[in-house]
Amino acid sequence: MDGDRVTLEGCAEADAAETLVRHQMADDYLRHGLTWDSDRFHQRFPERCWRWAVCDRGRVGLLAWERSADVAVLRELHVVPDERGKGIGTHLLALWEDMARLSGAQCLRLRVLSGSRAVSWYQRQGYQQVRGCPTPHGQVLGLEKAVVHNRAAH
Repeated sequence: MDGDRVTLEGCAEADAAETLVRHQMADDYLRHGLTWDSDRFHQRFPERCWRWAVCDRGRVGLLAWERSADVAVLRELHVVPDERGKGIGTHLLALWEDMARLSGAQCLRLRVLSGSRAVSWYQRQGYQQVRGCPTPHGQVLGLEKAVVHNRAAH
């Protein structure tokens, strides 16, 4: 990560989070024939745990997740465009996986739009496709990974 220490800070700013997520997802939504639903985003915002990824340069990314029973669900993982390619996404995913493991999760889940660069990236991180739901021009892919409980914390 270019020697930078990335930490997580609470995110209570729904508008700022929505701006980043909407911008990051715009091309995929367009390609899939989907439309952004701001009301739904704001309705679901309080149901999720949101964290900014921060380093000495400021906010470099955003994470959001939910937890139910023994499953942790990653809802958002975004790295700002100028910070991509520096290992921040991999670091954020590892932080989230460790938090999920420490909280007792047995399974990690996420969804990603087919054709996205993120599909192969998550697969390289050990996630496997377990389901697919159609969109007008593709699929929403459900990916899962079993939690490894003897993994050392990062």
